[in-house]
Amino acid sequence: MTHKSDVEPLSGELKLKARRSAWIRYFIIAVLISFGAGLGTGYLSGLFESGKLPIWILYAAWAVVLAGLAWFTRDYFRRIDELDLADNLWSHLIGYYVTLWAFGLWYVLYDIGRAPEPSALPVIAFMLVTTFVVYGARKLGIH
Repeated sequence: MTHKSDVEPLSGELKLKARRSAWIRYFIIAVLISFGAGLGTGYLSGLFESGKLPIWILYAAWAVVLAGLAWFTRDYFRRIDELDLADNLWSHLIGYYVTLWAFGLWYVLYDIGRAPEPSALPVIAFMLVTTFVVYGARKLGIH
């Protein structure tokens, strides 16, 4: 027995709905895997710090996590369309440049004694926030 969807092509709205559902499912799975990887590597780090685990196992776990991140990034960019790809690339480029300027300013202010020593966590957090704000602005049509 053939279904109506087997014979007739999906409308644009149904294609968009199916595509959006697939992307949300993909995103949720990626977040769960990332959460599991974070918990796993954190647990292994604790075992290493207590002396119950050799360092090479921790290094191997991190290599697996980094390989998984590289695979996910490649797969993600293969799944999105050209507009999303452009929005992603622009937001990451702007986030990168703004962060370079902000870190440079922070470092100069530190060098002259007007700011605390630069730290990686605030710099990375600033880059993430800037990137997501620019991405959101592009998605909302605010350029």
